[in-house]
Amino acid sequence: MATTDDTVDVPSLEQLQTSLPVEARRAFRRGFYFKKVTSGLCRGYVQANIAGVQAQHADDFVEFCRANEGPLPLLHHSQPGDFSAGPLAEDSDIRTDVAAYNVLKYGEYVDIVPDLLPFDDVLNEYAFFYTGCSFSFDKILLNAGIHLEYADNPDITVSMYTTNIPCHRVGSVQGPMVVSMRPVPRHLVQVAVRATNPLPDIHGAPIHIGCFDALGIKDVYKTQYGDPPSPLKEDQIPVFWACGNTIKEVLQHTKHPLSFTMYSDCMYLSDNPSDSDSSTVIIPDGEQPVVVDMVDDPYQASLVSEAVLQKLKQLQNVLRDGNVSVGTHEDDGFMKPILTLSHSSHIVMAVVLPQKKDNGYETNGFMGTVALANMLQAVGKEVTLVVDAESYLHITKIVKVLVQKALLQESINVVQFPDTSNSSSARDILTQSDGNTPRFDHLVMPIQTSDNGNSMCKQLFSAAKDLNVFTFQGSQQCSSDVYSYAVSIALYLLSTCPVHDRYRRRSVGFPPSERELQVFKAALPSIKTVASVVEILESHGFCCDTGTDSNRKNEDLRSAVEHLCNVLL
Repeated sequence: MATTDDTVDVPSLEQLQTSLPVEARRAFRRGFYFKKVTSGLCRGYVQANIAGVQAQHADDFVEFCRANEGPLPLLHHSQPGDFSAGPLAEDSDIRTDVAAYNVLKYGEYVDIVPDLLPFDDVLNEYAFFYTGCSFSFDKILLNAGIHLEYADNPDITVSMYTTNIPCHRVGSVQGPMVVSMRPVPRHLVQVAVRATNPLPDIHGAPIHIGCFDALGIKDVYKTQYGDPPSPLKEDQIPVFWACGNTIKEVLQHTKHPLSFTMYSDCMYLSDNPSDSDSSTVIIPDGEQPVVVDMVDDPYQASLVSEAVLQKLKQLQNVLRDGNVSVGTHEDDGFMKPILTLSHSSHIVMAVVLPQKKDNGYETNGFMGTVALANMLQAVGKEVTLVVDAESYLHITKIVKVLVQKALLQESINVVQFPDTSNSSSARDILTQSDGNTPRFDHLVMPIQTSDNGNSMCKQLFSAAKDLNVFTFQGSQQCSSDVYSYAVSIALYLLSTCPVHDRYRRRSVGFPPSERELQVFKAALPSIKTVASVVEILESHGFCCDTGTDSNRKNEDLRSAVEHLCNVLL
């Protein structure tokens, strides 16, 4: 450790805020500023999280970083025995150039040390990983006019939380994501998104905007890392970025015999500038992210690209003159329920078949229901149908045929409600066995018809509202088919939008593969699939509503599908 006489030529903390990183590294190397948080130091330069792991685990760790580029953007990793920082800095030794280090044994913290030199006998068998840190874009946010409370106070740092989001596992390497949170005035949220979007090496755009409970954070004023924020102002939105402290959670959960990481928020300070990247990266036309409101209370937003947002608005315009009622508990238009549906994983569709006077079933609405269920399955959603007692056996048979004919991706669980064999309530249908935990993220009702059907759906919608499950419903008219086709196309657009895809999966895992993209495309409604579904339904006793010419109606639907699909062109 440094002595008093060693302080000659050591920059003060105030000087380190604007000094070159090499000066800070030299000070740390000499033992100064033990445990000093690096937030606010050497502004405008890339800071990095570090992890030292045994060489035998290095390949898995590399793949893990690639599979989780949001929280762990890999800047550099060393070969065993190499203690330089490669392209990140000159005059650097990772064993000494961080203000403090954590030592972990089998995932447990056992010591905090000023350097790693006491471990030299084993370090030649270790590889060191450097991953991006959001401290690097603080200056960019400040230059964009976004105030950061901790930038004014060297004694505090950004708020960070362990979430309920699991990272994509590779081998034994695993752990939950950590996020950092910065309160941003609502009118500046898009500014913050676009300022950080071009910087994937330092986490890129936010992975969540708004309601923190969605991330498993119960109290935003209780942090796992960093310092709690001041009370949020009425106009401030909590904005969350993937955080490099994820690396600490990973080392704890992976439980290697011996590993190392930086202490607290004592980052590695590289020589690479960060403040020029955001302004020099050219985003292709139409690919800029746009913040779109998704839920009003508690507030949540999503991200989509400019180009996809324009196409979604075109779909909305196509439907504008139709008899369509949609919303999350209320009529919130087209965009919000489409986004909440895209962010959902488990979908329940309440289906009541329109019935003619001669007790035959109408095709109204059910063709669109099939198309929507098929697209939901294609983009990875789990789908359940809830149907009334009268149509249960009929729909169960039709689902089997639709799967056989590849008009559904896979079989769908069909649930009868009310079930004549028991007294299950609507809440029982929508919850786990504890009666409180929702089984589904979203309740969809593509069709409304008879009084009995409305009664069933009203019970389900009432229970969904009590459980804070998102809902929306289609029309009682023929346009409910058209609406379901439009929703299917919207889901395709969102699932193939890189901006939205990254945000929806929280920047962990991988974007859709070419094979998956082909599955999405094949699930789009088409004139051919409409005709195939009509043929199957008619073979099972379905027919058009009374007073409507079957050929004319089916031709109108095919025309509507063609019109909607033109939005994709």
